[in-house]
Amino acid sequence: MIAYNRTWLDALLTTDLAKQWHEKGLVSDERLRSVQEQYRTGFYSPNVFVRIGLGIFGLILIGAVLGLIILMVSPDSEEATALFGMFCGAGFIVVLETVLIRKNHHYGSGLDDVLLYAGTMCFLSGLCSLLPDNADVLAYSCVSLPFLVIGAIRYLDRLMTAAAFICALMIVLLTLKETLDTSAVYIMPFIAMLFSAGVYYFAGKGMRQTGRHYWEACFGVLAFLSLLTFYAGGNYWVVQQAGWDMLALEQPAMPWLFWAFTFAIPVFYIFQGLRRKDRLLLDVGIGCAVAAVFTFRFYFHVFSLAWVATIGGAVLFVISYLSIRYLRSRPDLSYTYETDGKRSLLQKAQEQIFDQTIAGQATPAPAAKTDMGGGQFGGGGAGSEF
Repeated sequence: MIAYNRTWLDALLTTDLAKQWHEKGLVSDERLRSVQEQYRTGFYSPNVFVRIGLGIFGLILIGAVLGLIILMVSPDSEEATALFGMFCGAGFIVVLETVLIRKNHHYGSGLDDVLLYAGTMCFLSGLCSLLPDNADVLAYSCVSLPFLVIGAIRYLDRLMTAAAFICALMIVLLTLKETLDTSAVYIMPFIAMLFSAGVYYFAGKGMRQTGRHYWEACFGVLAFLSLLTFYAGGNYWVVQQAGWDMLALEQPAMPWLFWAFTFAIPVFYIFQGLRRKDRLLLDVGIGCAVAAVFTFRFYFHVFSLAWVATIGGAVLFVISYLSIRYLRSRPDLSYTYETDGKRSLLQKAQEQIFDQTIAGQATPAPAAKTDMGGGQFGGGGAGSEF
């Protein structure tokens, strides 16, 4: 099912966990080196800058190959163009599987990412072009979803996971719209919230199961997107805009309920994030709180934008200060300022910049003094051996 070597994936997970424990002082230097020696992997996973460079190189190479093939083949009909796209997409996937993954053991190198995305886009473009001219977005989504899911599962790819989630949500909402027609606008927000809650439950359950730890990053993407779409489904501005686009409704049905959702959901996220020690819930809750303030400001111009920002910042500062004092007074809650050992992509990039520009600069060796064979005055004289 997974294209990459599972033994190496487990070894990579073990060494990463050992590094986190080493940073917290739980593992000694000798033990860390022993773990790294014992769990070696053959993956080619360069740093983020090399990965970006290889990705750009891959895009240029793919563009050149496609242009050359188009000049040689020159498809002159819709069917030929569709077959050409499907053939190129399948060819990119074959190169990814045989050359990059199996032979050269690329894993997150930039080239494998670009080949995966290019192959999927080419194949789906060719396949969707075979649909009738009157096909709608729902038909395209239904055709694309299985391939996106397979790509996310087989290659452990987070972008494919996000695309599959968006595609599945569109299928649900568009099916509801075509089934209920104009009345769908009244039930669509609740269906979106229900779908998001189901995906969040599935992602949380997947992250807790031992056998699915390979897809932990993918489950994290699903959890993040489901939290966002759950709030979007209850946000007053989103619901009002959807109602206006579909039925020209100036305000949704039961506006008080969606105003309550707009402010209650961020509070619920923040409370659950603190209670469950869930950083994702806490961060998304803070972001949704900002969105709630801007939603209120969009409809009610009570203060100027500068005053709103000042008052909002003051309120957040007071809430943060009181929350920190309360959490520090409760040692049983086990909250700390220390990092959890999981570094973001930006933090890794900063570390690599430091290593390559500061720490990697060796102190220049002092120039050797030339004594010219002897003498006591800067090497200007000669000794008895001359």
